Amino acid sequence: AWSNPQVKKLLGWRTGSEEEKWAEKAVESLVKKLKKKKSGPGTLEDLEMALANPGSPSKCVTIPKSLDGRLQVSHKKGLPHVIYCKVWRWPDLNSHQELRSLPECIYPYEQKADHICINPYHYTKVEHPHKQPFMQCASTIGGYAPSPYTESIASGSSYNPGQSSPPMPMQIPSPMGSSYSTSSPFSTASSYHTATSPSSILSEDESPMIIDSMPAFPPAPIELPIVPTPQYWTTISYYELNTRIGDQYKIVNKSVIVDGFTDPSNSESRICLGLITNVNRNSTIENTRKAIGRGLQLEYTPDYNLHVTNNSGNSLFVQSVSLNIKMNKSPGTVIRIPSGHSLCVFEHTTFYQLLQQARQREIAALYDMQNMTAVRISFVKGWGPDYPTRQDITSTPCWIEIQLHQALAWIDQSLRIEKSPDAKCESNTV
Repeated sequence: AWSNPQVKKLLGWRTGSEEEKWAEKAVESLVKKLKKKKSGPGTLEDLEMALANPGSPSKCVTIPKSLDGRLQVSHKKGLPHVIYCKVWRWPDLNSHQELRSLPECIYPYEQKADHICINPYHYTKVEHPHKQPFMQCASTIGGYAPSPYTESIASGSSYNPGQSSPPMPMQIPSPMGSSYSTSSPFSTASSYHTATSPSSILSEDESPMIIDSMPAFPPAPIELPIVPTPQYWTTISYYELNTRIGDQYKIVNKSVIVDGFTDPSNSESRICLGLITNVNRNSTIENTRKAIGRGLQLEYTPDYNLHVTNNSGNSLFVQSVSLNIKMNKSPGTVIRIPSGHSLCVFEHTTFYQLLQQARQREIAALYDMQNMTAVRISFVKGWGPDYPTRQDITSTPCWIEIQLHQALAWIDQSLRIEKSPDAKCESNTV
C-alpha cells in the first residue's frame, strides 16, 4: 500500500500494468516536487483536475527544469513530460520525438524554459514523428484544443484560384443565409475556456488579445460519400500583395514544406519561395521574404483534415472560413499561429455538415461553399481591423492560398445530384 494518499490517488489514473514500481517512484517524486516548488504555475490540484477530466481545458502543471533537462526515476533518466505521459496516457511511449505540445501549453518541453509542463493532456502523440530536428514543435488534436492564438476579423474575398490579381475585399456569401451564425451547430461543449496569449509569443506589431477556445470534443464522425479522389489534393498559389507570383503548385505529397529558401532540387515535398522572382518587389516584401525562414509545413491527413505547423521564427496568420465557423467566429476572422505551433485549419466533418445544410437550401448556397475550400496564410504580417494599412490579405507582403480539391469534389457531387433551378434568361445570358 502507498503511504501517501495523494500518490495513491494519482496512481489511480495510471495506464498500463507494467513497471508498477517505476510509476510509483515517478509519481512520488512529482508529488514532492510540486509541494516544494516556489515558482511556476500548476499545483497538485490542477494535475488531479486534468487527469480526472481528460479532454477538458486544463492548466499547465510545471516542475523546475534540471541542468540537463532530465529527471531520474529508479536509476533511469528521462525527460519529465515523457515520463508522466508514459505514466498517465501512453505506457508504450519511447521518445520525446513521439510527443508534441498543444497550443494551450505555455511551458512546453521544446520552449527550453526554466519550468517544464508535465500535464499529460497538454501533449499529443505523433504516430510518425518527423525526422527533421526543427520539426519538433507543437500540434493540436484535430484542432479542438483550447488555443492561445490571437485573432482579428477581416473581410473575406471571393475569387477563383488562378487569377493573377484577386479583387478587393468583399463579404463572403453564406450557405446558411445572408450571414453566418455566430453559434456553431457543431459545438458539443456548452461552455468555453478563455486563454490569453503570453506576451513572449507576440511580435512587434501584435498586441495581446483574448479569444474563446474551440470545443473540447470533436463532433460525432459522419459517413463521407465516395467520390473520385483528385489527382492532386491541393493547388498552392503564392501572392505578393494583390498579385499572384510564379506558377501554381499542384501537390500530390500529403506532407509539404513551404519555406523562404532557394533549394533548386524541385522536390515534390517542398516549395521554396526564395526562388521566385518579381521585378516589382518593394523593400517591405523583400524584408518579409527574408523573415519567412523555415516557413510552414502542411499535413493533409487520410481523413481529409489539413494541419499547418509554423516552423518559422515569426508568426503565421490564417483565414479559414470552415475553421472560423468551427470556432464560433465570424467567417472573416484571422487567427495567428505562433512560432512552433500547429493548427487544424480545415476539418472535413465541419465542412461536410455545412455542405449538407447548404443542400437543403437554394442551389446558390452550394456554389457559395467554394469559399470554404480555400485557406489563406500570410507570413510574418497580419491583417484586419487591427492593422490600419493592412485591412485585407491583399495588403500583406507575402501570402499563399491553399485550394482543397477533395472539398471541391464534394461540392461538385452535390451540385450534380441536386436538381438545378430553371435558368432565367437575362441580358447577360450566354
